[in-house]
Amino acid sequence: MSAIRFARLPRRATLPHPWPQASRKKRERRLSSGQIRETGAGVQPHPEDPSSGPLDPLKDAAVAPGFWPLAAICATACLGLLIMQFGGSEQTYTTFFPPSATVFDPYWVLRVKAWWVGSILIGFLALPALLMSLLPGNRLRDCNLGFRGFREHFWIYVGLYGAVLPVIWLVSLSPSFYTFYPMYGQAGRSWFDLLMWEGMYAGQFVALEFFFRGFLVGGLGRHIGIFAVPVSVMPYMMIHFTKLLPEAAASVVAGFILGYLAWKTKSIWGGVCIHCAVAATMDLLALAHKGQLPWLHG
Repeated sequence: MSAIRFARLPRRATLPHPWPQASRKKRERRLSSGQIRETGAGVQPHPEDPSSGPLDPLKDAAVAPGFWPLAAICATACLGLLIMQFGGSEQTYTTFFPPSATVFDPYWVLRVKAWWVGSILIGFLALPALLMSLLPGNRLRDCNLGFRGFREHFWIYVGLYGAVLPVIWLVSLSPSFYTFYPMYGQAGRSWFDLLMWEGMYAGQFVALEFFFRGFLVGGLGRHIGIFAVPVSVMPYMMIHFTKLLPEAAASVVAGFILGYLAWKTKSIWGGVCIHCAVAATMDLLALAHKGQLPWLHG
């Protein structure tokens, strides 16, 4: 009788962990407390532990090292946008400083614009900078404030300005354009009005770039990497809803380009320069088409 030959059974495969992996420190804490035990197949839930089973994703996220800084950045961004949109409105200014019914103030509109710029400086610059300074590790340095990358890539921003200049010229020929710009309607009244407005306008661009390309791209980039760029583009496009349609649409392209450049160069200053140059060009072209440049009428 021939010997019975048994086929070799395949080795038992190691089963995957029946519960999602937690962080290393969390696993060590559970090992020390006896909630889980090491086996040949890996770390397994302790059978006597009534709380063993699938971990709660929300709890796991809450104990993740970067969760609370990330949540703080998002919450502060929302608060900054609220301050800009509602705190800086003309209605809010009128509530606190109603215009006089008997005395005419020739600079009342300019004061409204100054109030608007002040709200942007608070919501987009002061508040985010305070948060980043208070976060562990002094993360204000994450906000792309360096000058080296800007100096080394200055030619890129010059090229971008040269590329958009013909487009600005063509768009400026539209009556809707020079009716809307400058946003301070009396900018062409005098040199004082023009310089005061352009100076305040430039200041809000510093805050704007710090918020979107520094605070969001740099601050969020510490946690989600390059994906911080498209995240920053969405609110950036939304603040242009009050502008003309071509500018609102162009803000998406500008948001991606300036966000990527800030990410690569670690500097927001190129975006500040191109923003100021484009805005001043748009205002001057609008005033020129209306014949309201200050040097044309003294």
